[in-house]
Amino acid sequence: MEELKRIWERVQGDLADEISAVSFDTWIKPIEAVSIDDTKIILKVPFAVNKNMIMTKYFSLIESSLESVTSHKFDIDVVVDEKSREIENVDPITVENTLNPKYTFSSFVVGNNNDIAYVASLALAERPADAAKNSNPLFLYGGSGLGKTHLMQAIGNYFIENYPTKKVLYTTSEKFTYELVNAIQKKTNQDFRNKYRHVDLLLIDDVQFFAGKERAQEEFFHTFNALFEADKLIVLTSDRLPSEIPQLEERLVGRFNSGLLADVQPPDFETRMAILKNKIQSEYLTVDDEIVEFIADSIKSNVRDLEGAVKRILVYAGIKRTNEISMDLATEALRDILSVQPRRAITTKLVIDEVERYYSLSKGSLVSKKRSADIALPRQIAMYICREILDDPSFPKIGEAFGGRDHTTVLHNVRKISSDIDTDAEVAKAVREIISNIKKG
Repeated sequence: MEELKRIWERVQGDLADEISAVSFDTWIKPIEAVSIDDTKIILKVPFAVNKNMIMTKYFSLIESSLESVTSHKFDIDVVVDEKSREIENVDPITVENTLNPKYTFSSFVVGNNNDIAYVASLALAERPADAAKNSNPLFLYGGSGLGKTHLMQAIGNYFIENYPTKKVLYTTSEKFTYELVNAIQKKTNQDFRNKYRHVDLLLIDDVQFFAGKERAQEEFFHTFNALFEADKLIVLTSDRLPSEIPQLEERLVGRFNSGLLADVQPPDFETRMAILKNKIQSEYLTVDDEIVEFIADSIKSNVRDLEGAVKRILVYAGIKRTNEISMDLATEALRDILSVQPRRAITTKLVIDEVERYYSLSKGSLVSKKRSADIALPRQIAMYICREILDDPSFPKIGEAFGGRDHTTVLHNVRKISSDIDTDAEVAKAVREIISNIKKG
């Protein structure tokens, strides 16, 4: 037993250097090493919640540290103290949470499309007292599969790890409604209210599904008020702004708008590349950048589809019994997915916006009557690009989009840039990069 005590003290010393003091004191310090043999070590924890945290977050750290200390790989068995189990007052809120332990801030890929939502979520997690006063509720909105649930659950996981005495409840608006109906039928309304109104952090996913459900909206309105007045935190997600949710009571729209609204947009090309590389690394794959770029350029919809593409390639490689991920294999694996990817509509407005952005011009410059040199060349380039990549590139329609200019003006400008591309490297480079930016989305 003395040898086991010495080993475990060294393991704990290693772990203390790897994680925060709060996390160590909360989750690692209570662990007791109770037995060891040639193949297995048994660790005992006081409560089921401790075991859950060890298994989902710290197991690999303990395993690697133990192997480092002993130069031997052990099977690790984590058991709950039977005496504690008998007296443990199981909190149904803790047991009911279905937070995905993989949804953390460190595993979230930040880009221009989601940086405000990320910063707001992290600030709420790290400084909950400030958030209760300044940004409560936090309302994350955007299309499906863009990372709203990831950020919401990252907040919940951060609370569970760093504020273990805080009560966290994650649910969806649909489940909230279902439980309310069940409570009304069974006459357990007060139990329902106690569950939702006595938490420190309430996470409600997809609140757009409250639309048209009058009784659920009534109940959630009072739940919201009870938590808000007690300085408890509320985080909500939706696929649209509060004001755009149909059949949502004005008083709820007002409550949702009263905090901090942060949108999550589809990822740009660079962020899509980062998401793919992150996912590829987590799957222990090696994929050439050319193939990663191909996927990022082909799938622009959302994060979920990008990660699904990597999984599909992995499965397809398994079917083909190969470890080599080639371009041909990737194309074949994603054939069905790519065929249903929405094609981005390229319009004159899209071209004009991209050219103005490229040349750092104020919005509307290219359609104005101005003829200064700093605007004339970008305008000519924009007209040329419209002619090259629009589905309907007629000269009259292009002229109309540029402030009602005559089609002969458009024709002249297109011919000029076509000639300049052959003689002016800067113009050729600008045209090439702008078209690439437009197609990448």
